[in-house]
Amino acid sequence: MWFPLILASAFCWAWVSVLDSSLVRQYEKHPLILLWSQSFFTLPVLFFMLFFIDARTSWWPLLALGGILAYIGDNIFFLILDRIDASVSNASWSILAIFLSLAGFLFFGESWTVTQFLGAMLILGGAFFISFWHRHILSFRALGLLVGLAFFYMPYYILKKAALLHGLSVGTVFFWLLIGRELLAFSGAFVVPRLRNRAFALVKRVGFKFYLGAGLVILTFFLGEYFGTLAYKLGPVSLVAIVGNTQLFMVILFAWACQRFVPAYAPKELLDTHTVRIKLASFILVFAGLALLSVST
Repeated sequence: MWFPLILASAFCWAWVSVLDSSLVRQYEKHPLILLWSQSFFTLPVLFFMLFFIDARTSWWPLLALGGILAYIGDNIFFLILDRIDASVSNASWSILAIFLSLAGFLFFGESWTVTQFLGAMLILGGAFFISFWHRHILSFRALGLLVGLAFFYMPYYILKKAALLHGLSVGTVFFWLLIGRELLAFSGAFVVPRLRNRAFALVKRVGFKFYLGAGLVILTFFLGEYFGTLAYKLGPVSLVAIVGNTQLFMVILFAWACQRFVPAYAPKELLDTHTVRIKLASFILVFAGLALLSVST
């Protein structure tokens, strides 16, 4: 059951990457300002959730801390989107999958069959192949940012899995992981006067299309988080994280569609003939891996 759920989550997160890349390219490059603008959509939804869930839990400090660390990762994510292709930025999730695979073995007693191992290696191989052949645009600094993003997101997913195994409901885990991050996102732009002025300037100069884009980001973000949380509840953290790497190829497809039909709002993505060939070769590896995993789950 976890397999289709993580694919649905990857689909939603792919749109988050594409839409965020478009917002960075068109409107605002400063991570704190973008996260501040998106918190106007997330916080009302989270507070509305309190009418439907019981948020009381002794886990709340740990879950909130995981969300705060993920907020640091969010800032790194926007820095990455300003420097490299949207699809290449997804190499972070491949690195994260390796971290979480190790965590699954060390903390959750997970193990793989031979078929699952081969499928996982094919997915990771395809994701790394498509990401790291871009030597002319992937600098050491960008690589460091990719690793940093994976590092700061790792506690978020480990705590998510641990809390769900402990018996917490999906809604409770969902709320506490996000509320700390979003409260920090809302307040982050007001700490420095220069950032506060820049935030207010953004509100004055952007129009309906920006808010539509930001709203769509949050809608797909919530759906991706919900499907992903269910997947982590039902499946092994190591394999769930690896299957999530299919997001990379969905990003390429969505980026191509944007360049084809709405080029003014397309994300940063290289799609020349040579690049497309490389990406098609990677597709074959990844979908072969998915086929093996689907047989063994």
